[in-house]
Parts: sequence; C-alpha cells; structure tokens
Amino acid sequence: MYRGFAQDQKVADSLKIIYQRDTAEGISKYNLLIDLSFNEVRDLKQGVRYAEELISLSRQAGDDKYLSAGYFWKGTKERLLGNLDTALNALFKSAEIAKRSHLSKSEGNAYEEVANIYSVAKNHQTAMLYYNKAITAMRQSNDSNSLASALANAGDEFLNIKKYDSAFSYLNEAKIIFDNLNYLTGKVYCLGNLGVVYANLGNNDLAEKNINDAIRILEESQDYYPICDYLLPMAEVYSDKGDMQTALNYALRSLSLADKYKLKEQIANANLKVSELYEKMGNLGEALKHYKNYIAYRDSLSNIKSVQAMYNLQSRFDNSQHQAQVKLLNQQERNQRNLLISLMIIFGLTVITLGIILRNNKSKQKAYKILDKQKQETDKEKAKAEDALRELQATQMQLMHRERMASLGELTAGIAHEIQNPLNFVNNFSDVNAELLDELQQELKKGNVGEALSISNGIIENEQKINHHGKRADAIVKGMMQHSRSSTGHTEPTDINALASEYLKLSYHGLRAKDKSFNATMDTHFDENLPKVNIVPQDIGRVLLNLCNNAFYSVTEKKKDPQPLKGSEEYEPKVTVTTKALKPPLGGLGVEISVKDNGTGIPQKITDKIFNPFFTTKPAGQGTGLGLSLSYDIVKAHGGTITINTREGEFAEFIIRIPANT
Repeated sequence: MYRGFAQDQKVADSLKIIYQRDTAEGISKYNLLIDLSFNEVRDLKQGVRYAEELISLSRQAGDDKYLSAGYFWKGTKERLLGNLDTALNALFKSAEIAKRSHLSKSEGNAYEEVANIYSVAKNHQTAMLYYNKAITAMRQSNDSNSLASALANAGDEFLNIKKYDSAFSYLNEAKIIFDNLNYLTGKVYCLGNLGVVYANLGNNDLAEKNINDAIRILEESQDYYPICDYLLPMAEVYSDKGDMQTALNYALRSLSLADKYKLKEQIANANLKVSELYEKMGNLGEALKHYKNYIAYRDSLSNIKSVQAMYNLQSRFDNSQHQAQVKLLNQQERNQRNLLISLMIIFGLTVITLGIILRNNKSKQKAYKILDKQKQETDKEKAKAEDALRELQATQMQLMHRERMASLGELTAGIAHEIQNPLNFVNNFSDVNAELLDELQQELKKGNVGEALSISNGIIENEQKINHHGKRADAIVKGMMQHSRSSTGHTEPTDINALASEYLKLSYHGLRAKDKSFNATMDTHFDENLPKVNIVPQDIGRVLLNLCNNAFYSVTEKKKDPQPLKGSEEYEPKVTVTTKALKPPLGGLGVEISVKDNGTGIPQKITDKIFNPFFTTKPAGQGTGLGLSLSYDIVKAHGGTITINTREGEFAEFIIRIPANT
C-alpha cells in the first residue's frame, strides 16, 4: 500500500541525535516526534513510542492538530506490527478529532489508513468505503499529494480483488497527479503497482520492467514493506516463464525481508508463494514446511478477537456522532416535555390540595388513595407490556431455532438416502466375494486351477466395484460435511448447475425419507454455458433447498385435493429447476435460477407478503414463515434479486438472479 511519503531509516537515525539531546521545544518537538515515528522502519515498536509521546504532549497542550497526528502515526505503526485492533482504535480517534476540528487532510489520512487495515483483513467492501471517504476528504482539502495517495491505495485495493481495469484506472490517475507534482516516491509506488497489474494481465515484459525499477528505488531508501509485495509478482512472472529457480529466489528474498522486519502479512504471503514453488519443483518437504508457516501467520492475522474488535470499532465510530446528536435532541425534548407536564401536574395538584384542605382531611386522604391506585395500575400495565415483549422475543427465537432444525433434518435425511445406495453395493459385493473365496479354496484343494482362476477373476471384478462404490460414498460424505458446516461468509467461484442439482436431490430424498408414499417428477434444464459466479455456496444452497422444499410441499398438497382437474386428466406432480446465463439488456452478466412447480400456486393478493418474516400459508406446526424471508435476505446480500411468478391453482415459479461479479 502507498503511504504518501517515503520513509527513510537514515533520516530517523539522524533525528534520534536531536531527540536524545532534548533541545527541541513546543511545535518543533511535535514535528520532531512526527518525523521520528514516520521514518522509523527498522524498529516499529520504537515508532509507536514516539507517537504515544506526541499524543501525551499534544493532549496536555490541548492541540487537536498534533493530537490527531499522534493517533494517526500510532495506528500506522501498529498496523505494520500486525496489531489490527489497536491500530483501528487509534485511527478512529485520529479521524474523529480531525473531523471535529475541520482538518480535512488529517481526516482523509486517517480514513485511508483505516481502509488499509480492512484491506489487510480481506474485508474489501469496507475498505473501498473508507478509501472513498478518504478521497472525498482529500478533494475538500485541495491537497493533490494526499489525493493521489488515496487514489493509489484505492487502485491497490482493486488489484487485491482482481478488478484489474479499475485498478489500472485509479493507479493511472494517481500517477498523473504525481507526474504533475514531480514527486518521485509517489510515481515509484504507482509504477510498482502498475507492474503488478501488468503481471496479472499477462504482460510479463512490462511487469518485469516496472517492478524492477520500483524495487531499485525503494531499496535505496530502505523501504522494505512494499518491496516484499513487489517481489512476489516477479516470482510469478518467472514461474510462468518456466524459470523456477529464479522465481524461487525472488520469493525467498521477499520472505527474508519480511522476517527481518517482522511484517506478518508479508511473511504469510511469501511463505505461501515459496510453498507453491517448492511443490512445482518437486520438493514436497520444503513445500509442506512453508505451507505450515503460512497457515500459522494467516491465522494470527485473522484471529477472532481482532476481527471482532475491528467490527465493533467500525460500528462505534460510524454511529457515535449521529447517536450522540440524536440522544442530545431526544434528551432535550424529554426534559422540556417533562418540565411542562410537571408544571401542569403541580398546578393541578395545588388547586386540588387547596380544595381538599378547605373541605376536610378525609377528602384529602381519599384523593391520595385514588392517586396511589392509579400509579399501581400504571405500573401493572407497564409490567404486562414488558412481559409481553419478552414472550414475543422468546417466541421469535424458538421459531428461528425450529426453522434451522427443520433444515438440518431435511439435510440429514437426504444424506442418509444418498449414501445408502453405494453402501448397499459395497455390502452386496462383499458378501458375494466371501462366497467366491470359499469356492476358490475348494477348487484349489481339488486341483482345479482353471476354475480357480476364473473365480479369482470374478473376485477381482467385485473388488473393483467395491472400490468404486466406496469412493462414491466417500465423495458424498465429504460433500455433505462441507454443506453441514456453518457459512464462512467467503465467496468462491461456484458451478450453479451442480449446486442446484445437488440441493434438488437433497430436498427430494429428505421428503422421501419422511414420507415413503411421496413421489414427484424432477425436471432440470441446465445451461451448459453457465459462467461460474462468486457466491457463498452454503448460503445459496440453503435458498435452493428452501425453494425446492416449498415446491414439493405445494405439489403434495395439490395431489391431496379431492377437486377434479380440468379435463379430468391425471395429475402428475412435477418440480422443474432451470438455469441460464443472463446477458444485457437483462441487467448485465449473471445467472438466473428458476424453481417452478405445478402445485397449488399462490393467491395474487398475498404475493407481496410472502417475503415478510413469519408470514406463512402452511398449517400451524408445519412452517415458521422464516424460510422465504431468510432466502430473500441471502440473495439480496449477494447483490441479486428473487421474484415470484404464479397463478393460483396452477403453478408457482421463484426466479433468482445473481450478478456474475458479486
């Protein structure tokens, strides 16, 4: 990632002499601490200590400008050390202080570094959100250099998610600004990242030239963080050329620098690349060793505590100011209302009290009892309302749990049916082989070698069939284990045809396991040219399972209907699943999945309610009304749509459309 200005350890070493003399005072000392923290690349923890000293001094002086700067440099150093939660905490404070003091440039710098951290955590959507905030703030500050920095990092983020055209656009805009400013360091970063873009686009000559030029200049300033990143695409370039030893040298050089300067993210990436290269070269021992190192560092960067802290901090920062303003306005409104009500009550009570005093003490006591009774009744009503709310929340949780358990039961039944078939083959052929082995022994005792050979050939054929069906069962178990896991939330390129076929079968066999009399025709029309789409397979699988279950339920209910069909034809339950590729002008590239049944259909008057939580047409105990609501949310989260086409008494069709790049 581009950091705006070139760090130089030599500068930091020179500044330490001035710092140790303790001659700087006031603003000059603030600037000295900023320069020390910024340029300290060899000892990152020392860079954090410089930033913390700046925070302490500026807080005592009440100087928001340097207080924001102190938190900013602490955050950048903590990020490089891999302490992501601590880094985010400091950077959000920096941005908040800068915003309240109208320091647009400082606010943009903090947003940009927050985006860098989310980029490290692979949360690309949130990273782009903060890069855009940074770019907006930088344009307000009219600081071309800082604007170019934010553009360069946004381009780097597009590079991370393999959107190379967008990456090239952002990086090229940043490079134009740096060219106009004649700023060498900025041009170097853009040069290196453009080289990475060229490498991924297959233009190895331009990639090698750009990256080598960038590395040469960065080495002169001892800025090793980006060098580690640039060395790995060079390894990929030579790997593509078939020069594996040169590729390995580049990757090992990246790993050595990352180890030396304790750069956790770069250590993980370099270990993975070294492992891949050793595997291609046939050195499996070294490949395994480096892959284990990659896993260890990857897990340390993605630990649950850090990720959870990041989300908590993001939520707290995004909502803190808005919530504070709303809370203040609400409090003022409540205070005014309470004051008015209090005055009215006091006035009324005063009049009543005077009347009571003038009449007699008995009336006064009676009035007090009435007021006390009213208060008790109010408290009882309030308690009843609270109990009703708790009961409603508990009921909702029970319904959601019931929906999950129902889905689990359907999956389990499907698994049992799928695996039973190959296991039956294994058991049958095993029994046959046991009998053949007895016959073989008898023939050998008789000396009938020819007959024994014939029997042994039969045993071999049976063993091959046992092996074949055993592997079938193994594949089914592995596939079902994958689907039984909780969703990771990570998207991956997925074959929609295979996913749709698998969950259609699971739904059918799950219902068959519960009701042996159930039967329906499964009809599929799959587009063989369907592109793979980036989705969370487990989540979209749950959507398909829910839609197929509803379809089979609908045809089952229609078959039970005693009313004769039109023309008195015999009713044949059928569920049809269709896929096809979408092309403009139907909303852009993507895929369409249709689940259609010839069952009872859905009344037109309720079609706009079916995606509402807890709305269901099924009898009590047979549906919670959460399935379609959850399906709608899952598809929407993938950037897609789910619509319904139905005619009551004839058919219902649910159509899912998902863009190719979600």
